[in-house]
Amino acid sequence: MMPYTIKQTVQASIKIQRSEFIAFLFPTADSKMVQDILHQHQQDYAKATHNCFAYVLGYESETQYYSDAGEPGGSAGKPILNSLLRNELSGVLAIVTRYYGGIKLGVKGLIEAYTQASALAIEAAQLIPYQPYRYFDLQMGYNSLEILRHQMQKHAGEELDAEYSDIISLKVKIPLSEAEAFCEFMDSYKALGRLEYVIKEKT
Repeated sequence: MMPYTIKQTVQASIKIQRSEFIAFLFPTADSKMVQDILHQHQQDYAKATHNCFAYVLGYESETQYYSDAGEPGGSAGKPILNSLLRNELSGVLAIVTRYYGGIKLGVKGLIEAYTQASALAIEAAQLIPYQPYRYFDLQMGYNSLEILRHQMQKHAGEELDAEYSDIISLKVKIPLSEAEAFCEFMDSYKALGRLEYVIKEKT
């Protein structure tokens, strides 16, 4: 079955026994982006009782991770992860921030609370088909830039970063379905000595 991801960041909240659970979903391309978002979120919500999370990466959901962040083992991170997997989501980081209200919920109550909060955020999200990409680092002269960008557009690619010095260094991503044709173009230009490229792995 085709996995899905989310188009943009979304959040939803629920109050259970005076505790507030705020669920956030973030679209994520790789583990570095996950860590950057987590770092910023933990700074923004440093006064929260817990910031529990889970994420899934890869077209076949090959990267999965969760954290209970101080809640009893298996009561928070795993329910959040299960909510993502149950909805066939990938390329998504889910964080559920809890503000403790003074009433203990017990492990069963926590599982239900974190599941409900995650489900509310997923219901609020705009789901789109998960598109696998191939990532490239390219180097070229200025006279090759225009035709390269034309080929990127032709193959539904996206420019992620650019550095300009004596040569141009680009980071681009191309849908996996278009990657072979894009490589054929680049191989022809590489043979002419007009560019160099490396295929990168995103995890």
